[in-house]
Amino acid sequence: YKRELILKNALELFSEKGFQKTTIDDIGGSLGVTKPFIYTYFDSKYSILEQLYDRAYRDLHTGILEILNAEEGGPAERLRRVVRLYVEENIERQKLTAIMLEEERNLAPKKRAEVRRKHREFDGKLTSLIEEGVAAGEFKVADPKLASLAISGMVRWMHRWYSPEGRLAPAELAARLSDLALNIVGCPAAEAMSADLTAASKRRSNGRVVGRAPS
Repeated sequence: YKRELILKNALELFSEKGFQKTTIDDIGGSLGVTKPFIYTYFDSKYSILEQLYDRAYRDLHTGILEILNAEEGGPAERLRRVVRLYVEENIERQKLTAIMLEEERNLAPKKRAEVRRKHREFDGKLTSLIEEGVAAGEFKVADPKLASLAISGMVRWMHRWYSPEGRLAPAELAARLSDLALNIVGCPAAEAMSADLTAASKRRSNGRVVGRAPS
């Protein structure tokens, strides 16, 4: 519980001030505790950052990797599900996503190499899904790897432009970005699938407003 509080407050401070400008004293002060208390749970500010990275990857990618590794469902359906979930997770964990991408340079070399390896593995699985779609005749794209990088980059960096005060609700934003992803890979069924899934999403939500996304 105490470790969780430290991580939560550190995330807020890193988001507000940046990692380099945040001190252990700042983190302790936000909790009303002393520096030795923080060191009881973490060796340094850098170990806190590493813990946040581990959490970010787990929270953002676990469900997505399950879809990418699944055998059921066609490539187009799975790609749409991947992008929708990726968008939703990035919206829900916007600060954590920002830390994961913006503070990588402050990681120790070994940890930085691990993070980059995980990103490559993720992009590789997405590329494989697109290649599967090409082989099945669902996608028409000449360069699956480039398409994979375009799709992951479109969502991965959305913390820089997404705003809860924007004109699109999160569900609608997720639907539109998944449309874009299917268009990138040349999926002819993209429009019909979008209409069906958006209608299903509205039925599940029973008309509830869940927030706003970019303008």
